[in-house]
Amino acid sequence: MKLYTLKLNNLIPHKSLSSRTSKRKRRGRGPGSGLGKTSGRGHKGQGSRSGGGVRAGFEGGQMPLQKRVPKYGFFSRKSRFSEEIRLSTLIKLDKKEINIQVLKEEDLINQNTSKVKVIKDTESCSKLNLKGINTTASVKNLIESAGGKIEV
Repeated sequence: MKLYTLKLNNLIPHKSLSSRTSKRKRRGRGPGSGLGKTSGRGHKGQGSRSGGGVRAGFEGGQMPLQKRVPKYGFFSRKSRFSEEIRLSTLIKLDKKEINIQVLKEEDLINQNTSKVKVIKDTESCSKLNLKGINTTASVKNLIESAGGKIEV
């Protein structure tokens, strides 16, 4: 193979080398095409039939890889209905009383959420009144020191 220096006239590969210009195979167009008669499907068997073939991952009856590999991990069903929210987002709300319904209306949590926990991401806090919302211990200290209250 000959190496060329990069120039404008050799940026695009030559047409004979390019796969973009090669024509698609036309099957079933006689013996001269190379894909006549059986159209590249061979003789008999499942692969020759229309709709024939096996599903993805099938290994001819051998136990397939996705079943041989051990299962691991755990998916909590509780986590589908519970969310965490940052303290800084609650401070930005500027509401006197914050509950789960307010968070849903502000589009901060999903509509199917039933449990919310506030996590700390800032060192300062304004006066907040939380109803029906859990908090971490550090957030609870911040809110109560600012004069707010938490009702779970």
